[in-house]
Amino acid sequence: MRKFLIATHGTFAKGVKSSLDIIIGTVENVFLIEAYVNENKSIENEIIAVLENVKDEDELIIFSDLLGGSITNQVLRTALKENVHVVSGFNLPLLIDVILADTETPVMEVIESAISNAKDQIVYVNKLITSTQEENIDD
Repeated sequence: MRKFLIATHGTFAKGVKSSLDIIIGTVENVFLIEAYVNENKSIENEIIAVLENVKDEDELIIFSDLLGGSITNQVLRTALKENVHVVSGFNLPLLIDVILADTETPVMEVIESAISNAKDQIVYVNKLITSTQEENIDD
């Protein structure tokens, strides 16, 4: 079974989960870590609590907000195992692709394809509109 952890600074994870629920419906097996919201909570302890829900035959895909950030670094220190995959710098299209992917497709293939697709979603729309308008004028 594929399970997912969204680990971010502040309440970003909760907002992303809310967006997922609206766009694709409620998704099971999604865990959230909202770091530094409650200063008494240890990121390491939260990661360990999530890992307790992941069996050896499960796959855990962890989405963190910043490459090189404290959360990603803690994830790498605490959770790096053969059945754990870490993706940093995620966006909503990437999450949707990975979560909705066929579980028969190898996880590495799913992640690589989703990253490629997610990059295509990052567009400077003003420039895109201007280019399209200029093309229409030239036609």
